[in-house]
Amino acid sequence: MTPQRTIEVYDNADELYRAAAALVAAQLAAALNERGRALVALSGGSLTTRLYPLLANPPWRDQIDWGGLSVLFADERYVPFDDAENTYRATRQTLLDHVPVQADQVFPAPTYYRDPEQAAAIYQQQAAALLAVHGGAFDVVLLGMGPDGHTASLFPRYPALTAPADRLVVVVRDAPKPPPLRLSLTPAALNAARAVIFVVSGADKAAAVAAALAETGDPLDQPTRLIQPAEGKIYWLLDRAANPQG
Repeated sequence: MTPQRTIEVYDNADELYRAAAALVAAQLAAALNERGRALVALSGGSLTTRLYPLLANPPWRDQIDWGGLSVLFADERYVPFDDAENTYRATRQTLLDHVPVQADQVFPAPTYYRDPEQAAAIYQQQAAALLAVHGGAFDVVLLGMGPDGHTASLFPRYPALTAPADRLVVVVRDAPKPPPLRLSLTPAALNAARAVIFVVSGADKAAAVAAALAETGDPLDQPTRLIQPAEGKIYWLLDRAANPQG
Protein backbone atom coordinates (compact mmCIF):
# COMPACT_ATOMS: atom_id res chain seq x y z
CA MET A 1 0.00 0.00 0.00
CA THR A 2 1.43 3.37 -1.04
CA PRO A 3 1.06 5.98 1.69
CA GLN A 4 -0.74 9.23 1.04
CA ARG A 5 1.78 12.00 0.33
CA THR A 6 1.27 15.72 0.74
CA ILE A 7 3.78 18.31 -0.49
CA GLU A 8 3.56 21.92 0.69
CA VAL A 9 5.92 24.70 -0.39
CA TYR A 10 6.35 27.95 1.54
CA ASP A 11 7.92 31.21 0.45
CA ASN A 12 10.65 31.24 3.07
CA ALA A 13 12.04 29.37 6.05
CA ASP A 14 10.06 31.38 8.61
CA GLU A 15 6.78 30.43 6.96
CA LEU A 16 7.96 26.83 6.63
CA TYR A 17 8.72 26.38 10.31
CA ARG A 18 5.49 28.06 11.41
CA ALA A 19 3.57 25.69 9.14
CA ALA A 20 5.50 22.75 10.55
CA ALA A 21 4.69 23.82 14.11
CA ALA A 22 1.01 24.07 13.23
CA LEU A 23 0.99 20.62 11.61
CA VAL A 24 2.87 18.89 14.43
CA ALA A 25 0.60 20.47 17.04
CA ALA A 26 -2.52 19.50 15.10
CA GLN A 27 -1.38 15.90 14.61
CA LEU A 28 -0.47 15.45 18.25
CA ALA A 29 -3.62 17.15 19.48
CA ALA A 30 -5.76 14.88 17.32
CA ALA A 31 -3.99 11.77 18.62
CA LEU A 32 -4.31 12.93 22.22
CA ASN A 33 -8.00 13.71 21.76
CA GLU A 34 -8.66 10.34 20.14
CA ARG A 35 -6.59 8.04 22.34
CA GLY A 36 -5.57 10.10 25.37
CA ARG A 37 -1.88 9.60 24.60
CA ALA A 38 0.56 10.22 21.77
CA LEU A 39 4.02 9.03 20.79
CA VAL A 40 6.45 11.21 18.85
CA ALA A 41 9.94 10.60 17.43
CA LEU A 42 11.96 13.81 17.30
CA SER A 43 15.00 14.68 15.20
CA GLY A 44 17.73 17.26 15.67
CA GLY A 45 19.59 19.64 13.41
CA SER A 46 17.79 22.82 12.44
CA LEU A 47 14.58 21.52 14.00
CA THR A 48 16.04 22.22 17.43
CA THR A 49 16.81 25.84 16.61
CA ARG A 50 13.91 26.74 14.29
CA LEU A 51 10.94 24.48 15.05
CA TYR A 52 11.13 23.51 18.69
CA PRO A 53 11.18 27.08 20.05
CA LEU A 54 7.90 27.64 18.18
CA LEU A 55 6.31 24.53 19.71
CA ALA A 56 7.49 25.69 23.14
CA ASN A 57 5.46 28.91 22.89
CA PRO A 58 1.85 29.94 22.22
CA PRO A 59 -0.21 29.31 20.25
CA TRP A 60 1.12 25.84 19.47
CA ARG A 61 2.28 25.05 23.01
CA ASP A 62 -1.27 25.47 24.24
CA GLN A 63 -2.75 23.07 21.67
CA ILE A 64 -0.92 20.01 23.03
CA ASP A 65 -1.76 18.09 26.21
CA TRP A 66 1.88 17.52 27.06
CA GLY A 67 1.05 15.25 29.99
CA GLY A 68 -0.09 12.56 27.56
CA LEU A 69 2.96 12.73 25.31
CA SER A 70 5.81 10.21 25.14
CA VAL A 71 9.03 11.18 23.35
CA LEU A 72 11.66 9.11 21.58
CA PHE A 73 14.44 10.31 19.28
CA ALA A 74 14.80 9.29 15.65
CA ASP A 75 18.57 9.27 16.06
CA GLU A 76 21.31 10.46 18.36
CA ARG A 77 24.98 11.27 18.13
CA TYR A 78 26.93 8.97 20.43
CA VAL A 79 28.14 11.66 22.78
CA PRO A 80 27.33 12.39 26.45
CA PHE A 81 24.12 14.17 27.40
CA ASP A 82 26.04 17.34 28.29
CA ASP A 83 27.87 17.48 24.95
CA ALA A 84 26.94 20.36 22.65
CA GLU A 85 26.42 17.82 19.82
CA ASN A 86 23.82 15.83 21.77
CA THR A 87 20.37 16.11 20.21
CA TYR A 88 18.57 15.34 23.47
CA ARG A 89 20.45 18.22 25.13
CA ALA A 90 19.50 20.64 22.36
CA THR A 91 15.89 19.46 22.37
CA ARG A 92 15.66 19.82 26.12
CA GLN A 93 17.03 23.37 25.97
CA THR A 94 14.72 24.53 23.19
CA LEU A 95 11.55 22.52 23.88
CA LEU A 96 11.32 19.96 26.65
CA ASP A 97 12.40 22.25 29.50
CA HIS A 98 9.69 24.73 28.49
CA VAL A 99 6.61 22.50 28.29
CA PRO A 100 4.88 20.33 30.92
CA VAL A 101 5.93 17.00 29.44
CA GLN A 102 6.43 14.26 32.02
CA ALA A 103 10.14 13.65 32.59
CA ASP A 104 9.62 9.89 32.82
CA GLN A 105 7.95 9.91 29.40
CA VAL A 106 11.02 11.30 27.62
CA PHE A 107 13.37 8.58 26.43
CA PRO A 108 16.77 9.85 25.27
CA ALA A 109 19.08 7.38 23.56
CA PRO A 110 21.29 5.97 26.34
CA THR A 111 24.65 7.15 25.07
CA TYR A 112 26.15 6.86 28.55
CA TYR A 113 26.97 3.18 27.93
CA ARG A 114 30.52 2.37 26.93
CA ASP A 115 29.28 -0.18 24.41
CA PRO A 116 27.01 1.36 21.73
CA GLU A 117 25.61 -2.08 20.89
CA GLN A 118 24.35 -2.38 24.45
CA ALA A 119 22.83 1.08 24.18
CA ALA A 120 21.11 0.13 20.92
CA ALA A 121 19.68 -3.03 22.51
CA ILE A 122 18.27 -1.04 25.42
CA TYR A 123 16.80 1.61 23.14
CA GLN A 124 15.30 -1.15 21.01
CA GLN A 125 13.52 -2.51 24.10
CA GLN A 126 12.24 0.95 25.02
CA ALA A 127 11.03 1.66 21.49
CA ALA A 128 9.28 -1.70 21.23
CA ALA A 129 7.56 -1.23 24.58
CA LEU A 130 6.39 2.27 23.71
CA LEU A 131 5.10 1.22 20.30
CA ALA A 132 3.17 -1.63 21.92
CA VAL A 133 1.50 0.79 24.34
CA HIS A 134 0.64 3.17 21.49
CA GLY A 135 -1.05 0.72 19.18
CA GLY A 136 2.08 -0.20 17.26
CA ALA A 137 2.74 3.24 15.75
CA PHE A 138 4.26 6.63 16.35
CA ASP A 139 1.66 9.34 16.01
CA VAL A 140 4.30 11.67 14.54
CA VAL A 141 7.78 10.97 13.20
CA LEU A 142 9.53 14.28 12.63
CA LEU A 143 12.45 14.22 10.20
CA GLY A 144 14.80 16.51 8.34
CA MET A 145 17.02 15.68 5.39
CA GLY A 146 20.64 16.45 4.54
CA PRO A 147 22.01 17.56 1.15
CA ASP A 148 23.21 13.97 0.65
CA GLY A 149 19.68 12.63 1.17
CA HIS A 150 20.25 11.20 4.66
CA THR A 151 17.49 11.34 7.23
CA ALA A 152 17.80 10.54 10.93
CA SER A 153 21.25 8.87 10.84
CA LEU A 154 20.38 6.76 7.81
CA PHE A 155 23.07 7.61 5.27
CA PRO A 156 23.19 6.52 1.62
CA ARG A 157 24.57 3.01 1.10
CA TYR A 158 25.10 2.38 4.83
CA PRO A 159 24.28 -1.04 6.35
CA ALA A 160 21.56 0.45 8.56
CA LEU A 161 19.37 0.84 5.46
CA THR A 162 19.00 -2.93 5.13
CA ALA A 163 18.50 -3.77 8.80
CA PRO A 164 16.08 -6.66 9.38
CA ALA A 165 12.42 -5.76 9.80
CA ASP A 166 12.48 -6.67 13.49
CA ARG A 167 15.33 -4.25 14.22
CA LEU A 168 14.14 -0.89 15.47
CA VAL A 169 17.50 0.61 16.48
CA VAL A 170 20.96 0.24 14.96
CA VAL A 171 24.46 1.50 15.63
CA VAL A 172 25.80 3.67 12.81
CA ARG A 173 29.58 3.70 12.56
CA ASP A 174 31.82 5.88 10.40
CA ALA A 175 29.06 8.35 9.57
CA PRO A 176 30.19 10.73 6.82
CA LYS A 177 29.53 13.75 9.03
CA PRO A 178 30.78 14.13 12.60
CA PRO A 179 30.46 12.63 15.06
CA PRO A 180 31.02 9.31 13.27
CA LEU A 181 29.31 7.11 15.89
CA ARG A 182 25.52 7.33 16.23
CA LEU A 183 22.34 5.47 17.07
CA SER A 184 19.40 5.57 14.69
CA LEU A 185 15.91 4.22 14.39
CA THR A 186 15.71 1.94 11.37
CA PRO A 187 13.45 2.35 8.33
CA ALA A 188 11.19 -0.33 9.83
CA ALA A 189 10.81 1.71 13.03
CA LEU A 190 10.22 4.99 11.20
CA ASN A 191 7.62 3.30 9.01
CA ALA A 192 5.59 2.39 12.09
CA ALA A 193 3.98 5.82 11.94
CA ARG A 194 0.59 7.41 11.51
CA ALA A 195 2.25 10.56 10.18
CA VAL A 196 5.79 11.22 8.95
CA ILE A 197 6.67 14.89 8.59
CA PHE A 198 9.75 15.93 6.62
CA VAL A 199 10.79 19.55 7.14
CA VAL A 200 13.40 20.67 4.59
CA SER A 201 14.87 24.13 4.04
CA GLY A 202 17.60 25.54 1.81
CA ALA A 203 18.79 25.45 -1.79
CA ASP A 204 21.48 22.90 -0.94
CA LYS A 205 18.68 20.35 -0.36
CA ALA A 206 16.84 20.86 -3.67
CA ALA A 207 18.61 18.07 -5.57
CA ALA A 208 18.03 15.61 -2.73
CA VAL A 209 14.36 16.61 -2.55
CA ALA A 210 14.03 15.98 -6.29
CA ALA A 211 15.52 12.50 -5.85
CA ALA A 212 13.31 11.78 -2.87
CA LEU A 213 10.11 12.74 -4.68
CA ALA A 214 10.92 11.24 -8.08
CA GLU A 215 8.74 8.38 -9.32
CA THR A 216 11.73 6.05 -9.49
CA GLY A 217 15.08 5.81 -7.79
CA ASP A 218 17.29 3.57 -5.69
CA PRO A 219 16.38 3.97 -2.00
CA LEU A 220 19.89 2.91 -1.02
CA ASP A 221 21.09 6.11 -2.68
CA GLN A 222 18.23 8.18 -1.27
CA PRO A 223 17.27 6.87 2.19
CA THR A 224 14.12 8.98 2.49
CA ARG A 225 12.60 6.73 -0.18
CA LEU A 226 12.66 3.92 2.39
CA ILE A 227 10.28 5.84 4.62
CA GLN A 228 6.93 4.58 3.37
CA PRO A 229 4.55 3.97 6.30
CA ALA A 230 1.96 1.52 5.00
CA GLU A 231 -0.70 2.74 7.41
CA GLY A 232 0.31 6.39 7.60
CA LYS A 233 0.66 9.67 5.75
CA ILE A 234 3.79 11.47 4.60
CA TYR A 235 4.06 15.25 4.66
CA TRP A 236 6.84 17.07 2.84
CA LEU A 237 7.11 20.67 4.00
CA LEU A 238 9.59 22.70 1.95
CA ASP A 239 10.64 26.29 1.61
CA ARG A 240 10.89 27.64 -1.91
CA ALA A 241 14.67 27.31 -1.94
CA ALA A 242 14.45 23.56 -1.25
CA ASN A 243 11.73 23.03 -3.84
CA PRO A 244 13.36 21.50 -6.94
CA GLN A 245 10.68 23.13 -9.10
CA GLY A 246 11.60 26.57 -7.82
